[in-house]
Amino acid sequence: MKITKTRLKEIIKEEIEAKLLNEQVANVGEIILQGRAFFDRIIQFSKVADEDPTANAALEQIRDALSGDIEKESHGYVKLVIS
Repeated sequence: MKITKTRLKEIIKEEIEAKLLNEQVANVGEIILQGRAFFDRIIQFSKVADEDPTANAALEQIRDALSGDIEKESHGYVKLVIS
């Protein structure tokens, strides 16, 4: 059986994608825990931001650093809005 270079590249790409998908599924629990920890911190900062300039500055820094990148990388499907 003869395989063309193009077909071999497709097979390799499919295998890599399948492996990555399996790894991602296995890491969902870890991602959820990390996400909860992240949003818990955001909520803590938000609760005291009116009285604590440091917490307010942290929220602004997080928003400025992440919101544009998240929206751009997800092609507008995910937005981070901290108000």
